[in-house]
Amino acid sequence: MTVNVVAIILIAAALALFLRVWTPWGERASGNIVSRQSLSLLGRLRMHGPAALALWLISLVLLIAGRIGPLTALIVTALLLLLLSLPVRYTMTSRGIRAAWTPFRRWTEFGGVARRRGGVRLQGVAGARPLTVWLSGGRDDDDFVLLLRQLVRGSYKGQLGPDASAPRTEAAVTPGAGPIGMAGAGG
Repeated sequence: MTVNVVAIILIAAALALFLRVWTPWGERASGNIVSRQSLSLLGRLRMHGPAALALWLISLVLLIAGRIGPLTALIVTALLLLLLSLPVRYTMTSRGIRAAWTPFRRWTEFGGVARRRGGVRLQGVAGARPLTVWLSGGRDDDDFVLLLRQLVRGSYKGQLGPDASAPRTEAAVTPGAGPIGMAGAGG
């Protein structure tokens, strides 16, 4: 029996893509849950699509060239379909964020939130690596980005979440303030 090293490398590369959503080590989520956001199929395609497509095309070219067998190409295709079908959910707590089954990241590891194509980039500070949060492409994406900005900004102000606010002082309360806090607005 001969061992096809190319086939083993190809299957290992397909399995390595699962580390983007499942890492058996690392800290679990802590803090009060603020929100849970599920990623749609479009979001999962944005997350895994380019790498999965490149790996699938490489396996197709290697199959046509005769370097791997049809069973290897079938295994790689099945692994990639399984990867795309796995549900991905972001869990935001008062202390940080966890994507699917990956390690928990604290809000203080991030210095800003930048919108980018297909997602949001949480920019790392002080040597911390950044994190891309993929978006579903739905109507509530803007609200989700706003929530992420509030959580990152609030972590530096000592707040525990987006609903925690600075204590109100007597000078901040004006008589006749409307429902949005502007003097003379509303009733």
